[in-house]
Amino acid sequence: MSYSKGERYKKDVVGILDGRVKIYRTTSRIYQAQIWINEEGKYVRKSLRTDDLETAKQRAENLFIECRALAQSGQKIFSISAKELVEKFLSHMENEVEKGNVSEGRRRNIKTFTKHYLNFIGRDAQVKNIDRKKFRDYFAFRRGKKKDILASVVQNEASTIKQMYRWATDEGYISSVEATIDFGKIKVRKDEGVREAYSIEDYQRLVGVSKNWWKQKGIGEEEKYYRRLLNDFIILMSNGGFRTGELRLLKWKDIKQIYETKDGETFAQLTIRAENTKVRKSRTFEMRRGDVFKRIQSYSNFTERNDFVFSHFLENKEMTKEILYGYYKQLLRVVKEKQKTFDDTKTLYCLRHFWISIRILAGHNVYDIAKISGTSLKQIEHHYDAIQALVTSQKMNKTQMRFTSKGQMIVGKEVVLE
Repeated sequence: MSYSKGERYKKDVVGILDGRVKIYRTTSRIYQAQIWINEEGKYVRKSLRTDDLETAKQRAENLFIECRALAQSGQKIFSISAKELVEKFLSHMENEVEKGNVSEGRRRNIKTFTKHYLNFIGRDAQVKNIDRKKFRDYFAFRRGKKKDILASVVQNEASTIKQMYRWATDEGYISSVEATIDFGKIKVRKDEGVREAYSIEDYQRLVGVSKNWWKQKGIGEEEKYYRRLLNDFIILMSNGGFRTGELRLLKWKDIKQIYETKDGETFAQLTIRAENTKVRKSRTFEMRRGDVFKRIQSYSNFTERNDFVFSHFLENKEMTKEILYGYYKQLLRVVKEKQKTFDDTKTLYCLRHFWISIRILAGHNVYDIAKISGTSLKQIEHHYDAIQALVTSQKMNKTQMRFTSKGQMIVGKEVVLE
């Protein structure tokens, strides 16, 4: 079915069904039909593929019945393209960010997910014509592009695409029938969610190289600045348990206090604003290595209250993800060249896992760790279960346990009866 906008030159016009359908010819002898769809505010125009008027009337009436049935069942007659759907949804998400309902990090993730969607579906595909079961091939498509992609990541992408379709239904861009897309079953292994953290040894190797990387001779001031900033980013990530976006969007006004203890250790008290968090909830906490913030102030050109701590070299805006991750990848290669056994597959986010893992190993209360890191107790228990099991076993092994000659078990000084 093809549609066009505006009126075209018509001749031999005949109205049927009380004028609700027009039959006409243009430059050929073939009749066409025009039907106004009130629900969508558009005309349907279709060739009736006949030059016989009576046959044209019957086909036009059948077309009218078909269109009314679709409209009355809530289905769309016209369709938007996949590209248009994504553009409208991203525009909606930008508004949600401005209203504080969605974090900027979440919006960027959605933008990435919808790119994968367009690559899978095709930018010009008409949403109305997409087979709902086609999405069952989405997992295989993503694995074909990225062999090591986790099922949980694909599951998150699928959830976002479904969210986009539900929103489009509410806004009237697509019908409820078109929104019932089927991704099939995406099975996530129980152990897939286990967080990978830096080992203490590899972390020491990373920082050992990064702290002097910026001192290399022959590099420009801009590269020297970003290399130095990356080292400080790594140290703060591993001492504060930040998400990368939270730290990247931190402003100097968010740092409430920096002070030094009698022991010579420097602490910083800071706030992560709700709009920069994944869970949309602000948190204020204290962390070690407050001296790093002072160090950044000594070489950054942007240190006013509203400036970003991790700012761009030349402009008063945040350092982009591309710059941050680009220099991080370079650093991993340099460390790998110096330390052949160094694991260069770890992401910057693994430094957050490192912070959480170290706190669990130190025996800190899991609830407190969850609160400071801005996540839920359930997330900590699920994703760091192996580390907690290790800590529990270590505690158990420290407990004195023996048996009497009568077979009674003694734990510490208490006798446990048979």
